[in-house]
Amino acid sequence: MTSELPIAIITIVIYISNRFLNVFDLIVPWEFAHYHLGDLCGGVLFPAYVNMLSRVFIHKYLINGWVSSLIMSIVCCLCWEVLTPIITQNSTADPIDAIMYILGGVIYMIYHSYVQE
Repeated sequence: MTSELPIAIITIVIYISNRFLNVFDLIVPWEFAHYHLGDLCGGVLFPAYVNMLSRVFIHKYLINGWVSSLIMSIVCCLCWEVLTPIITQNSTADPIDAIMYILGGVIYMIYHSYVQE
């Protein structure tokens, strides 16, 4: 088991609880829960997922420092907040969501730095 599995599971549970059960409506502001919490979860989950896959297939972490985490966050921002609104009409660019991806990458790196195998 990799050290990324617990943070991935926690993030997925938070996302599903928020998306389908509206659990966080009374804990955090409604706008944050419905418009930005998913992006924050994505910012944590993407590097964890990349590291789980890279650990299995190439036996090392690809997201292993602040620079690689920032690059991953920026790529997520570009994909979901710049390219996706160009490709589909169901998406809008939101600078707060971009900040959430970067903040998620920071949260992941803090976790990763304390729980490395």
